[in-house]
Amino acid sequence: MLDEKALRKPEFSLGTRVRLADGQEWTLPRPRLRFNPRVTPAGVTVESKLGFGPEADHLLDILWGVVPADPVERLRARFEIVVQLLAANYDLKPDDFASLLILEPGDPASENRWNEIGEAIAGQAPKPSPAI
Repeated sequence: MLDEKALRKPEFSLGTRVRLADGQEWTLPRPRLRFNPRVTPAGVTVESKLGFGPEADHLLDILWGVVPADPVERLRARFEIVVQLLAANYDLKPDDFASLLILEPGDPASENRWNEIGEAIAGQAPKPSPAI
């Protein structure tokens, strides 16, 4: 079994904790909000974009439907973004990603996991756990 804490990189970034397929919680870095001016003949407006840096912008555009893509390409983009985010925080090998990022349609635990991953990618805070 992988040791989440031992695999953290020195530049580990706080973010959203998500329980992956191995049953452990792993941290996905938070997206950054970027602002930039847009100059038009009518004047200057401000644009904002939520993201993880220029290397992930195209993947997010595919995932969020900004760029036309078929369902398989959207799924590939989702996997690639999560691999990039995990790789930013952890020293993982290629086979490690395959064991952590399992998607099983129809399996409630898998669907919940991928819903949490989607919320983390979108920058949404996790829902609070019920008090026990």
